Amino acid sequence: MNNAKIVMKIYFQISVLMLVLMQTSCSPTATPVLPTKTAVPPLATSTLIPTSTLPPTLTPIPTLEKPQATPTALYKPIELSSADNETYQKALEDIALYRQGELQITIQDERGNPLPGYTVRYRQTSHEFLFGGVADPFYASQLRQAGINTMTAYLDWRWLEPEYGKFDLGFTNYWLGIDELKSAGMFVKTNNLFNTSDTDSAPYFKDVPYDEFLEHLHVHIATTVQKFAPSVDYWEAILEPNFGNHNPLNLTKDQYYEAIATSIAAIRENDPTATIEINLSYPCGGIDWLDNFQLVQEMLDRQIDFDVLGLQLYYNAYIVDGNYPMPRMSFSEMSACYDRYEKMLVPYGKKVVGSEFSVPSEAIPGQSGYWDQPWSEVTQAQYLTTAFTIFFSKPSNLGLIWWNSVEPSPFVYNGGLVKDDGTPKKSFYALQSLIDGWTTNGAGYTDTNGNINIQGFGGDYEIEISDPATGSSMMTQMHLTERTSTNQDVKFIPNGWLDEQKTQLEKLVAYWDTEAEQKRAQKGRDYLALIDHHTQNLEWALAKQTLSAALGELAITTEVVIPNQNLIPIGYRGEGFTIENGSNLIWSSTTLQLPYDFPAGTVTIEISAHSHNEKGETPIMVAGVGANYSPIWKVENELSQVYTFSVTTTGAEQVLTIRFPYDGRVLDKITTQGGNVGELKLYIDQVKMIITTTETQD
Repeated sequence: MNNAKIVMKIYFQISVLMLVLMQTSCSPTATPVLPTKTAVPPLATSTLIPTSTLPPTLTPIPTLEKPQATPTALYKPIELSSADNETYQKALEDIALYRQGELQITIQDERGNPLPGYTVRYRQTSHEFLFGGVADPFYASQLRQAGINTMTAYLDWRWLEPEYGKFDLGFTNYWLGIDELKSAGMFVKTNNLFNTSDTDSAPYFKDVPYDEFLEHLHVHIATTVQKFAPSVDYWEAILEPNFGNHNPLNLTKDQYYEAIATSIAAIRENDPTATIEINLSYPCGGIDWLDNFQLVQEMLDRQIDFDVLGLQLYYNAYIVDGNYPMPRMSFSEMSACYDRYEKMLVPYGKKVVGSEFSVPSEAIPGQSGYWDQPWSEVTQAQYLTTAFTIFFSKPSNLGLIWWNSVEPSPFVYNGGLVKDDGTPKKSFYALQSLIDGWTTNGAGYTDTNGNINIQGFGGDYEIEISDPATGSSMMTQMHLTERTSTNQDVKFIPNGWLDEQKTQLEKLVAYWDTEAEQKRAQKGRDYLALIDHHTQNLEWALAKQTLSAALGELAITTEVVIPNQNLIPIGYRGEGFTIENGSNLIWSSTTLQLPYDFPAGTVTIEISAHSHNEKGETPIMVAGVGANYSPIWKVENELSQVYTFSVTTTGAEQVLTIRFPYDGRVLDKITTQGGNVGELKLYIDQVKMIITTTETQD
């Protein structure tokens, strides 16, 4: 193993050790037994009566908030070398060839007759390509605004199975937010499920007979996959295989490849539809004793059953503390390296992914970046733009994952897209601009045969079809596949959405009747009569506006006060929490969670909290409804104070979480000053949810 990797692994081990020591120092001598379900008091609820704020035929159209690119250019481009520019220009041409497809839609009436002249509006809602990030789950909402659709979960054995046979999958789930990310529509892939390095492989894999090692490996992976298969789409079977250097068990070559095959088999048996990756470090060279091309060819010859080869593209970066430079390599050389792997793999039906990738936005003085320019936000942004463009153009590439997307970046020095205060860097906006340019939206009209052709990037699309004569419309969803032409017939059945939402309004009227709120119920009946008037006169736009205003005005708002003992603590190895003076006391790395089926609507969370500070350091807190998170709060107050945030829910959210995130820098400062990290405490005094929805109990 190279020195930089060793330093990075030692840094990670120290962080984990700090977490273990901190949990040990801050755990009570006797953890109180939580009350049984029968002893838990019910949720305190009350229904609020909303007041009207909008006229019946006017309601704003909701918009998706996202950070906007700066009004001026992000950077003045640095001139590429002739070889790099040739590679870049070819990529621009190949993107349209390999990343787009065609969808021909035929609009018909219920009898199958074509409907010419109909308006078709289309909006891409997802991408086939994996634009990936790596960060704590509470950063997912912000990264999604840059266009990131994939998150990598680092499945370390210390979290999954700290002792052989003793799994802690609940802590792992909430620490990494795996189920939360999936519920929010993120594609989830894994990293480090099986690692053969001498520093990162599990101790129960070592100093045991080979057959016992294989058994332990199979159980470890099978148990993990069984737990997370519903949320994980893509599994890494082994991280950085290297028979010569990553082989602490001194396996023979046959045994080494059998171990890889065992890992893959355990995944296949428990998640048959999963995509399985083998993740290579230094794939394009840079270390004399590692020949990854030979390793890949041997796996192909042995029919190792993987789907995707991961390429770590850290070339030109500085890693760990910024003093270790990765090998230098031009874009044209990396592109040629990728092409060589693609040529090897395509005959076997296998794909490639840029599994790990990042460069600094700042380096130690005196260290140059690419183009012989100092690393800065500008050079990082242009490097990102060039690299994503080149690798997005590759036909067999499934995605590109920007490692450690939020500062602090423990591997690539200053490699995040977002600063540790939450401010996006120029690279964030550069990625957002790229993905916006690779997203297809538009409108057109059907021809005399009722056809319309959509040429666009691969992914899911929302399609709205309208009759221009009457304004009636319908919505549908379709998928456009890269390098494929697909024909699809659609029967025009107008205003299904209007009927559905009108039914919902009728349910709200019935609800307010049962609540003896006759004025509100009558208001709803008046709205229904007005909607009928608009539809009879084919005034579809007015009907839609009136219906939206009615649903907003008659929505049900409920307050839910959560008893503290209903919040379920999830701590590392079952530690890091207690009840003190009626408040939930938690230490760093602990999560409180409440399973709850949130309806579609809006949710406001109010958390009353206070802290016990240590050596001038204060706890931090973040809360989420599903994967919709609050800002990160510094809880400096030692008397109770309310922290609040609001989110829009889709109805898929199933958990409320309150986290005290781990921050090794803070714990290091306390230790350096001779303090006790166990004295850094976060108290959750009360949690209230205010839920507004148009959904009713059937």
